[in-house]
Amino acid sequence: MNDHPGPPVALTFFPDYRAANPVQSQLYDRLPPMIRPQAGALETLAATQGRGSVFHLHWEDAVLRQPGAMAEGFLDRLQAFRGRGGRVIWTIHNLAAHDPALEERLADLRSGLFALADVIHLHSLPAVAAARQRWDLPLHKVRVIAHPSYDGHYPQADRLRARAELGLEDAGMVLLLPGRIAAYKQPQALVAAFAVVARPKDRLIIAGQMEQGLAFPRPDDPRIILRTGHADVAEVAQLHAAADLVVLPYDLSLTSGSALLAATLARGVLGPDCPGLRDAFEAGRGGILYAEGGLQAALADALSEGPAVWAARGQAARSAMAGRDPSMLAAAWADLILRLALQRVGPW
Repeated sequence: MNDHPGPPVALTFFPDYRAANPVQSQLYDRLPPMIRPQAGALETLAATQGRGSVFHLHWEDAVLRQPGAMAEGFLDRLQAFRGRGGRVIWTIHNLAAHDPALEERLADLRSGLFALADVIHLHSLPAVAAARQRWDLPLHKVRVIAHPSYDGHYPQADRLRARAELGLEDAGMVLLLPGRIAAYKQPQALVAAFAVVARPKDRLIIAGQMEQGLAFPRPDDPRIILRTGHADVAEVAQLHAAADLVVLPYDLSLTSGSALLAATLARGVLGPDCPGLRDAFEAGRGGILYAEGGLQAALADALSEGPAVWAARGQAARSAMAGRDPSMLAAAWADLILRLALQRVGPW
């Protein structure tokens, strides 16, 4: 839909994770001028906002992380917004909260969202299949729009220069676990497997902000490099350039921005056979998927294959990102948002 004769569409999105995850910037920065995105929550919507307004909810656990927040209160505000003619998009990023303590409270919130959301967005068909196994998904509301690549956000760094800057000139195979260091990424399992199969010159870099409350002692192994704290775009690019492959030993992933970032930066991925990684690359070409319990054996195989094999996988993964052009996918989002804004009542 390219014609929009009416007034501008107010698009409010929550939470605002643009500083940590550029996927929201990849979407919202490329929308046409008639759609005006702004970060906010339901509380920030004016009482007069409704018809022609869209609320886009992402990681729903953020609702309950606000001080004093309750699922019932949020859903009441959401229903009032819809009663004024507003429309709601809910993007499901995960099957379960990364913080297990929130999971029981999230069940009530999700139940309400399934009923009230006009559109339930998932990033892939594997994600839809996994969500249907977990919940009674209202299929008439489901829309699939792929997760974009990170083209244009991160620079492409030189491998030799990156290794020199990180003091890795003499390293053998270099593995990277990027992003937030959290329990669901199983960093301790990766450290244990690496310690068994890695050779003296191999290196494992674990880089990201530490999840609050995570019991993860600093590894007592000179081959393992732990870099905690926020990394800017140049540092992220440098770490990926220095690595031969990215290892993502998730216990479960519905959508993996880390895998798509690796592919954008021409790095193959090693990880479990789960929906997020099944969607991110073609197994065997852009990376390797292993069965449950297969981390150590897969890690040993990856290290023995050497850098040339993984460089080829990285290039294959990079080539596949042409199908995830951010501008193309933003156009699909624009069509969806404008259709919702013009919708009068009832299903569409």
